[in-house]
Amino acid sequence: MKKLARLCVILSISVFSVAEISAQCEPDTANCKDTGDPGQICPSILPEVTVNVQYDEVITVIPPGSFEYLGTVIEVAYIVIDSVKNLPDGIEYFPNAVKFYPDSVYCVQIVGTPTEAGNFPLFIFVTPFIEFGTGDTISAGQVVDTTSVVLTVHGTSGINPYQVNEFQVLPNVPNPFSDITKLGFFTPFDDRIQLEVYNILGELMHEEMQGSPPGEHYFKFNGSGLLPGTYFYRVTNSTRFYTGKFIKSR
Repeated sequence: MKKLARLCVILSISVFSVAEISAQCEPDTANCKDTGDPGQICPSILPEVTVNVQYDEVITVIPPGSFEYLGTVIEVAYIVIDSVKNLPDGIEYFPNAVKFYPDSVYCVQIVGTPTEAGNFPLFIFVTPFIEFGTGDTISAGQVVDTTSVVLTVHGTSGINPYQVNEFQVLPNVPNPFSDITKLGFFTPFDDRIQLEVYNILGELMHEEMQGSPPGEHYFKFNGSGLLPGTYFYRVTNSTRFYTGKFIKSR
């Protein structure tokens, strides 16, 4: 049931809020595929959230068709999310449907401006509905579960990226890009900086590392071999990592 709850974490704050506001997002059916593990969420790596900065992301969801309960595999007719608790203030989730049926693809728009920093383990209240041979669909009972999904909100540093006492990742330019984009960073001391690029399934597409003296530097990333779509990058120095996204245009 952990997998079922994890797949449902991004669907909605509550059924009632869904009825009032529906997301206008479009699922990424070209890049998000069910890889065999029941259900799929794309992307598996999300950009970091920062306090007082507008956040707007789209997640594609392929619902699971079954779940295991007491050693028995139960087929799912559809899933309803009763609620998702422990969300940071200022962030809301809007799916493009109220019920999520197997063998269909949905999306969720995540929007808002977080007002508090911290790590937020999410508590999920899920009701799967199952169909009997008679054609009747009944509730399998609400499941309350915690998952390994944690929404992290970073506090604002207020540091100018060109000050000499903070490592800072600079926005990549251009974004979107067709072939090449430059991703900058500023390091106040000698360090080894690593760049990793992932597709929306979390698969590593590119990695490189460079030794950098104090100052401003750039990774010149050649994405000409990538398919058009959204990609995510991770920049790592000796103490932590930073994540973000860029878009490869057609």
